[in-house]
Amino acid sequence: MNKLTFRTMVVSMVLAMFLIPLYAHHGNQFLSKAMQSSIAEVRLAEMAVSKTQNSRIKDFAQMIIQDHTQAIDQMKKLRDARMADSVSSKGELDTKTTKNPPDVQLTPEQQRTAERLASLSGADFDREFMDVTVRNHREDIRDFEAQSRAHGNVVNTSPQKSTSGQAPTHNKPTAADQKNYSHSELSRDLDTAEFAASMLPTLRQHLEQAEAIQRELQTK
Repeated sequence: MNKLTFRTMVVSMVLAMFLIPLYAHHGNQFLSKAMQSSIAEVRLAEMAVSKTQNSRIKDFAQMIIQDHTQAIDQMKKLRDARMADSVSSKGELDTKTTKNPPDVQLTPEQQRTAERLASLSGADFDREFMDVTVRNHREDIRDFEAQSRAHGNVVNTSPQKSTSGQAPTHNKPTAADQKNYSHSELSRDLDTAEFAASMLPTLRQHLEQAEAIQRELQTK
């Protein structure tokens, strides 16, 4: 074996050591970050419902609470199904572990943002809440679009357009968790790719409304 071939083999082995775990856990990482984001957004929206005097912001915040709470429930089911599949594939199913996964903790930045908004009131709160919401949803959409294409999965992520000229209706998360995915399907993140695609129309509608409210506040 020449030196070049041996070096190529070594490099390939090293890359495999790093890439395989990342590949296998990509969907879990997406779910963890998406759940953190949704929980943080629900927390801020609940704050907005109690603090704002702007009826449009209050209605928007209630929509965020409803849609993201449903998304959180869906992601928990996907996470639980993944945990059960991972354990059962090893022949060591632990029902206590699969029924009680670790709670999702907010990031320090998300905690600081919540504390900052809690200290504001009136128009200052309204502007900051909408600014944060716009930034969060832009990041959410980037993450969900990327996950919908994870590992070569091809899922339609085009925004839904209304032929009647009315605002599009919410496309709620589908019952993807009720589908029986094989271990090979889970390993290439088919479950999270489908979930991400199903959520994109709702996230885009949230962003569209948030940007409209943001523009309205900037003119006052």
